Amino acid sequence: MAQTDRRAAASGEFFGKDVFLKSFQQQSGNLTQANFDALVSSVQNLNLSVLKVGTFAVSPGQTTVNMVLEGADNLANGDLAGHVIADVSF
Repeated sequence: MAQTDRRAAASGEFFGKDVFLKSFQQQSGNLTQANFDALVSSVQNLNLSVLKVGTFAVSPGQTTVNMVLEGADNLANGDLAGHVIADVSF
C-alpha cells in the first residue's frame, strides 16, 4: 500500500486543538534574545499558544526561527512588523 506524501506542512486538528507550523524570519539583522522574546510575546498577543520552538541560538547569527503554534491558523505574512511569516515544510 502506498504511503501518503506528508512532507508539506498543513494545519491539523490534534486532540481537539488546531496545531500548525510557522517560520518567522527577521527582515533586518540577526535575532537577538530580546527580538526573540518580543516575537514570542507578539505571537501570544494574537491569541496563539506557542507549543514548541525550533532550534534558536543567538551566537551563530540566526535570522529565522520555526514554531509549532496552537490556535486559529490565520497568521499571515505582514501580521507581525519586521518579520516574514511562512508555512513550514519538512
